[in-house]
Amino acid sequence: MGENILFILALCLLVSFILSELFFRMKYPRVIGQVFAGIVLGFPVFYTVFTADSINSINLLSDIGVIFLLMLAGLEINLRKLIESEKDAVIIAVFCAVVPFILGYVFAIGIGYSKIVGLVLGASLALTAEGTTLEVLMELNALNTKIGTIILSAGIVDDLFEVILLSIILIVSHKSYVQLILFPAKLLLFVALAFIIYKLIPTIIGFIQREKSRIATFSSVLLIGILVALLSQSLELGPIIGAFIAGIIIQATNKNIDDENENVEELKVMTFSFIVPFFFINIGMHMNFKTLLANIWLVVLILIIAIIGKVLGALLAVPFTKLRMDEGYIIGWGMNSRGGVELVIAEIARTKGLIPIEVYSAIVIMAITTTLIFPFIMKAYMKKRTLA
Repeated sequence: MGENILFILALCLLVSFILSELFFRMKYPRVIGQVFAGIVLGFPVFYTVFTADSINSINLLSDIGVIFLLMLAGLEINLRKLIESEKDAVIIAVFCAVVPFILGYVFAIGIGYSKIVGLVLGASLALTAEGTTLEVLMELNALNTKIGTIILSAGIVDDLFEVILLSIILIVSHKSYVQLILFPAKLLLFVALAFIIYKLIPTIIGFIQREKSRIATFSSVLLIGILVALLSQSLELGPIIGAFIAGIIIQATNKNIDDENENVEELKVMTFSFIVPFFFINIGMHMNFKTLLANIWLVVLILIIAIIGKVLGALLAVPFTKLRMDEGYIIGWGMNSRGGVELVIAEIARTKGLIPIEVYSAIVIMAITTTLIFPFIMKAYMKKRTLA
């Protein structure tokens, strides 16, 4: 069993490395190659070697990859720009969630599906997977630009919508209203506990840094990040919010710039070389070409609605922000990347019998396709201008 998992991990990394390097040499972000690696590994010639244990291992590494990506974002994000863009980010996040949700719901009802199917489809279209967007922004050195900061900030705000929408889907499937009622209290409790951690971290890191050991310092950073992510997960807020907040807390409390830069570089090397590829491989492996061909009309329409919903939402938000229309347009594309919680929502809805298989398959293919589109759009945009 162990040998098979080791073989699968080696195979995934090999295919991912070859394809990501191929795209990088064509001057495109490596993430595209990593997603295509998942698609290739989903072909029958490869997929037959995957056991249940190896698939579970990929899922685990994928989940860890998202956590480390968001912690890295928290460590790297420009806090001043994040604070400055807070209002704009919230407005963008709201419009980019509400508009596609309404379009998805109305579309499902319009073609004869039930209100529950409309709810699931609308929720799946409303969300953004910032893990995918984040790596693209990092590779293109656009994370701390005005556009990059707002995309990421709006993505973090979007995580709250993810929790709410996921809670609603769980309520529908389990017929329990307790989770939604407790959500505000859980959020306030997390904020309070995060503030306590913020006050304690300087003492903890300062004590560890007396050893002058890079291993001990880096291990403490990882441990803090994982513990805060675990805290937010235990409160059913999801680990992503906790990981990002942990990165921000560590950055804000660490006064040693050299140590901070070393932490970021070490985390980058570990995350991007080993863990993150499995996140994108996991997305690509959901692609099913038989389903795509059998329901091509539904897939195309849902894909069009998904793209229009995010871009239109961002453009409608522009008059209420300090952004220009062209900036709102590219942010709309940035919010289009999916492949995260919407797949969880779709999977829960499928297993509970809330949606038919063709809608589930269309949501999965939509998530993968929108994930693949953004790197090309962002690269083309950056060719035309230098982001402010």
